[in-house]
Amino acid sequence: MPARFSFASAALITLLAVATPASALADTASEEPAACAVGGIAVPDGQPLPDDIPLVMSCFDSVEEAEQFIEDGAPGALDQLQPAEESARSARAAASTVIVGKAWTGVSRAGTVLIHYGSGSGCHASTYGFPTIASAWNNNVRSAEGLNNCWSTQYDGTSYTGAKITCTSYCATLGALAGKTSSIVYRPAGTWG
Repeated sequence: MPARFSFASAALITLLAVATPASALADTASEEPAACAVGGIAVPDGQPLPDDIPLVMSCFDSVEEAEQFIEDGAPGALDQLQPAEESARSARAAASTVIVGKAWTGVSRAGTVLIHYGSGSGCHASTYGFPTIASAWNNNVRSAEGLNNCWSTQYDGTSYTGAKITCTSYCATLGALAGKTSSIVYRPAGTWG
């Protein structure tokens, strides 16, 4: 009798595990944010890009929340990017925070999105460099887009090294560089990386 009870118990547990709806299992898994915003520093066009920009990232449950955060001046985030002597310009910069591009984990703008922003008006005589990519997107970007007069160049290596592809301004797929991006530069439209 004990063997039959154990077999029946095991069968019931197996049945319950198989019959559990996928939505119930999904609720127990850790959820990824829908979007994260990463700030960058505007560098006058033609000047060298710094490779020591701190990673200042804020994540959100929706793309709309991330975009609103940037539109509101990325409160608290821009101050971490700008040197102390530039703090006086911080209030002015917040008034002109702009999205320079987006990178997705899926092709054709699918998956989670990494939104890059900075102060200024976009890539009108300015370049924005991101020498490293946040871990969830490092070697995981599959489509990208430059915004506000920006083209984006995706690099295989950190600090703008290795193979590259320039999106003019949108790449639905990154071809041979799909899943290999480790750094990104946003340059004025018409400027190749």
